[in-house]
Amino acid sequence: MKKMLLSVLTISLACSWISAQTDGQSVKPAAPRERLLMDNGWKFALGHPFDAARDFNHGTGYFSYFTKAGYGDGPAAGDFDDRAWRILDLPHDWAVELPFDGRGGHSHGYRAMGRAFPENSVGWYRKTFLVPESDLGRRISIEFDGVHRNSDYWMNGFYLGKEHSGSSSFQFDVTDYLDYGGRNTMAVRVDAVMEEGWYYEGAGIYRHVWLAKTEPLHFGRHGIFVSTRVEEGAASITASTTVVNETDAEAVFDIVHTMIDASGRPVADGETGGHVLKAGETGEYPCVTRLKKPRLWSLEDPHLYKMNTVLFSGNDAVDVCETPFGIRSVRFDPNEGFFLNGKRVQLKGTNNHQDHAGVGTAVPDALQEFRIRTLKSMGCNATRTSHHPPTPELLTACDRLGMLVLDENRLMGSSPEQM
Repeated sequence: MKKMLLSVLTISLACSWISAQTDGQSVKPAAPRERLLMDNGWKFALGHPFDAARDFNHGTGYFSYFTKAGYGDGPAAGDFDDRAWRILDLPHDWAVELPFDGRGGHSHGYRAMGRAFPENSVGWYRKTFLVPESDLGRRISIEFDGVHRNSDYWMNGFYLGKEHSGSSSFQFDVTDYLDYGGRNTMAVRVDAVMEEGWYYEGAGIYRHVWLAKTEPLHFGRHGIFVSTRVEEGAASITASTTVVNETDAEAVFDIVHTMIDASGRPVADGETGGHVLKAGETGEYPCVTRLKKPRLWSLEDPHLYKMNTVLFSGNDAVDVCETPFGIRSVRFDPNEGFFLNGKRVQLKGTNNHQDHAGVGTAVPDALQEFRIRTLKSMGCNATRTSHHPPTPELLTACDRLGMLVLDENRLMGSSPEQM
């Protein structure tokens, strides 16, 4: 029964992705999980780092939003009048729009920005969107792929938190702050006065934003990790799945995996069942499958499989995820170098920053792919990201086109902030 349901859900997942490009204004979902693009129709205005009057009187209310729930003021208030603000679509880099000035810092591209230009160095974003009443009872989060930098977040006047880094992805669970059946307002204050790097880094919400909806029993964010081990004439594939129980009762569930090749044909499957999680708990569940005569991912033939994973509570599918991956072996030898699928490969590539002429750091997805294709045409087989985690769309292009990646971190250390 569950295997038959899985084949139906695989079709539903694709249909849900097509209908998901509705900027948050969805109807009853076609699949248990939705991830809706939230890039369109934001309002934007420049604020100020220390002059409250020029920062729309933010932070001047009698009650602070740090001590009283729902007391976001200025643009952080749900009923703030932003009709005079500029309307734009994300991704957006406001630094690249500013004039050049020799007093500007090199990390802002010598634009009129930074400590010498406080009037240009804080940006406010607001977006109002509908959440249907049918979503009541689901878990809803807003995911940011990257905001530069030192940013604060409010939903309907309720303070959500802060993100210091301009390069990390992060999310806020907004389930408890939403008006179901009504309109909701997200507010973001971005303070780019202080530079983070030594390279052009831009300013603003320069990567995609998503609205994620799941059932209370669901996979964790980035909760499915597929690893492979190539053996003689076969491959061992391990899918490690994180499940979160945000219900108020103990949950019993099964996890079913189906491996799909590039032509859409199921080639392997696996199942783990009878798992139990108490209310509020999180667990991780590995499942190992084997595939004979796998088609290996290589620079010349970047073949990708997909792992379709379904979470069942009884016979009800409560979450569905699709994870693309390649099967390959990687080995480093201190004397002979790098080996891919048992063959020595000389790494030839370039060190690439994420910005591009004319758009700054707000790089369109198609331009990410164009850059990788161009590097490959020049003879490159590897790219080093500089100097922080790259946008997911870049990694997706590298996987699909056959490009190795040296993926950097922003700041090394053992404190919670750096980890």
